[in-house]
Amino acid sequence: MIYRLKPQQGDTVAVPRLVFARLGAAEEASVRVALYVLATGVTDPDKLCVDLKLRSRMTAESALAYWAGAGLLERCDENAAPAGGEPAPTPMRWTEIAAASRTDPMIASLIDCAQTTFARALTHSEMEKLVALYLQEGYEPEVVMLCLACLAGKGKRTMGALNHELKVWRAEGVQTGEEADAHLKLLDLRAQREAYVAQLLQISTDDLTLGGRKAIARWYEVYGYDDAMVQEAAVQAGPKRDLWYWNSILKTWNAKGLRTVRDVRGPVAAAGASRNLRVDRPEPSGSDFLEDAITRPRRHKRKE
Repeated sequence: MIYRLKPQQGDTVAVPRLVFARLGAAEEASVRVALYVLATGVTDPDKLCVDLKLRSRMTAESALAYWAGAGLLERCDENAAPAGGEPAPTPMRWTEIAAASRTDPMIASLIDCAQTTFARALTHSEMEKLVALYLQEGYEPEVVMLCLACLAGKGKRTMGALNHELKVWRAEGVQTGEEADAHLKLLDLRAQREAYVAQLLQISTDDLTLGGRKAIARWYEVYGYDDAMVQEAAVQAGPKRDLWYWNSILKTWNAKGLRTVRDVRGPVAAAGASRNLRVDRPEPSGSDFLEDAITRPRRHKRKE
């Protein structure tokens, strides 16, 4: 069968050559995201997940980051005002904060929490930035407080670190206190998985790069693999202790639909055919089929 391109009827979308140059290296989801963005101009991760049936928001975020790095998209400051729109609001001044705190007790609670976490008194400038996160940028107080506690555990006690981490959380879809609590549990789980992979690699967790950490998260959260599959990839790789080599193995298994160690070790035959899987006994059966080979009566094929 020979195929040829049909004449176009004007319903085409211009695709930059950059996309074609990346077809061999980009993942399937990344290519789908690129074509969708080129056709619609939409870059909202949530809408991409719904319209393209992506597995998770992280898949959409990774695809957008990939094309931003490739030069197809450009990163914009979240606080920058859109073209023709209103400028970003300026942080509240100290006198305005003092007046607002008389009617909103959450402002005083936020300041007290931050001062306890930082183990020092906040400056007027820091208070202005803290309250702006709540009143102007729309972060829930409980989310801010949980983020403060998380950063304190990492030894980060600055307003800059708080502002950055809250933006990361919002990009991950964290909006409420319940979602923030669930996100903290996910972060703890990611840390445990990174420590496990670092142990297999025989390196320190601090030696993992940001790209490596994202790859590890993809193995578990996008591919749905567990520690056993990661360990199997390490076994299959042999003496080659390279995170990106393991990543290529797991990526291939995911593309082939291999979900368990059994799928990897035993080839699954086509539907209707024998599976041809080897089953080893935990202990020998004790029978020896050659034991009476000499005295056993010979059987001859009957002639028709």
